[in-house]
Amino acid sequence: MSTKVFEHAFYIGGQMSAILYGVDLVMYFTTMQALLTKSDARRSDRFFTVYSTIMLLLLTIDVSTNAVWGEQMWITFRDEPGGVPEFIATQTAVWYETLSSTSVVALIFMSDALLIYRCFILWGSRLVIIVLPILVYLAAFALAICELVSAGVPGGDFFAGKSVNFGVPYYALSIALNICLTLLICGRLVYLSRFVRAAMGRESAQLYTGLASLMIESAAPYSMLGIMFLVPYARGSDVSIAFGQVWAKLTCLSPQLIVLRVATRRAWDRTTISQAQSMQFATGATSTVQPSTGTSKSDKEDELLPITFSTVGGNGAALLSPVSDQGSGKWSRSGVGEV
Repeated sequence: MSTKVFEHAFYIGGQMSAILYGVDLVMYFTTMQALLTKSDARRSDRFFTVYSTIMLLLLTIDVSTNAVWGEQMWITFRDEPGGVPEFIATQTAVWYETLSSTSVVALIFMSDALLIYRCFILWGSRLVIIVLPILVYLAAFALAICELVSAGVPGGDFFAGKSVNFGVPYYALSIALNICLTLLICGRLVYLSRFVRAAMGRESAQLYTGLASLMIESAAPYSMLGIMFLVPYARGSDVSIAFGQVWAKLTCLSPQLIVLRVATRRAWDRTTISQAQSMQFATGATSTVQPSTGTSKSDKEDELLPITFSTVGGNGAALLSPVSDQGSGKWSRSGVGEV
């Protein structure tokens, strides 16, 4: 049996993985510097410090175990009876490859959990929005356990047999969840960005409404690579190993980008969401107000004071946001809230 396609795919995937691992290392230490040196520390900073560290450790396990497996395949067992094809046929269930698969599954579920949480925040903490994603998340978790068990038993094969029977629906559910969350997040950001641009101006609002912000917050590259992996994997193509390795690295890289935005105070949080929602209300309310030359009590109640959208370095752009002042309807300043 020829294994050239598998070997080429594994090699290319390994090289791409090494590049992405280096990128993630740089982003991790940049994130740690931002989280650990901030003067305006938040309660969530400690969580994101631990979260990022665990993600990096899991990614390191995946990269290192795949490197060892490649070394064994091409160097240690090259001259053994059967050569490389025999090694591939018999050693896919070796313990360190099972450890690699387990680390990737853990990365996927940590990444999906962060996306669900971010979706929850962006939709104004509405539980109804994340009910279906949570159910899909739990179903995918059950299938992932079945896949790992079937692939890790003696004689198991991650790319054939029962593990594929569990793997295809598992990855299909996981990637469908990614796509669903990406669409929910993108739709919400596009909707809110209209009001942010109206208040801040197009250039000043780029921090929150630009294409880069949209791609990072929604983890769109993660979802797209998932589709590129699922199609050849479901068809039983050896090419899937290359896409699978790259997708596995994005399960760490995409959430790390989100955490970096949180650490540098560039991400949407509860305060910016509430301000954007308030601007939506203000846009509708002020459009019905007629000019007046008087100085009645109602004019004073409609007084507008600037608030600030937090940006990097503590600078901000002036916005308008209503807050309750004992029912007076005044507008006031608002600080930066927790993520």
